Amino acid sequence: MLTSESSTYFIEVENGNIECLQLGNGPKLLICLHGFGDNVNLFREIAPAWTDDYTLVSFSLPYHGNTEWKPSHFSSRNIREIIDSILKKYDQERFSILGYSMGGKITMYCVQKYYSDQIDRMILCASDGLKTHTLYDVSKLPRWYLELMMILMRFPKLMFKVVGFIYNRGLLSKFLYDFFMNHFETEKQRRRFFGTATSSRFMKPDLNKIADIVNQNKIPVDMYFGERDEVILIDGAVKFSKKINNVRFFQLQKGHLLIDEDLCKLMSEN
Repeated sequence: MLTSESSTYFIEVENGNIECLQLGNGPKLLICLHGFGDNVNLFREIAPAWTDDYTLVSFSLPYHGNTEWKPSHFSSRNIREIIDSILKKYDQERFSILGYSMGGKITMYCVQKYYSDQIDRMILCASDGLKTHTLYDVSKLPRWYLELMMILMRFPKLMFKVVGFIYNRGLLSKFLYDFFMNHFETEKQRRRFFGTATSSRFMKPDLNKIADIVNQNKIPVDMYFGERDEVILIDGAVKFSKKINNVRFFQLQKGHLLIDEDLCKLMSEN
């Protein structure tokens, strides 16, 4: 039975303690995966569109939110353990799944590898894994680059000065400058970046297989993408949508930050 409680709680798994948030108490289950730098609270904005029919459950990925994670990386098997624990808690076998940004990439990979016959609906919002701008795709950073960055980040004050110097001379975009300043300042933030970059490179969905799984199992797919998104290029999303039989594609006059009241309204109307 799905419970009527809406609250934050933790699920203990082999390698850590996972922060979860339940919103609503509808009869069906919707599991949400956030993007890099986000946490369970991201989905509060869109919950009203779903909670009449669904119990919405989000969880903070390793290194994010209040999730406690021991190893220096995580795998799709770890994500499966978390999702399986949520299904067990709510006594469900089938569920719908929503992924935003990096969470969309993980969503597709897990549907492909573990849950092809358990999904009622898949929702992708500005999803990574389709066509990501090269500058922002941390999963494609070479291993030597990550290791070099780890060494250089032992001297964060020097790194910040170098990045500021490069930015002030117009050799670095404001997006990348802000990204660096917002995600490398503390040791916790640096661990989050390197742990996520190392882990996500091994979760690359095969888009042809995903399309075949979705079509064979008649899974409805909703896709929400921003026309001005400089991180996830919309033409890749459009190309993928044409492989799917039962798809609804929504283009928003927005950039990469889609999860807000406007998206909630659009989801409610559809």
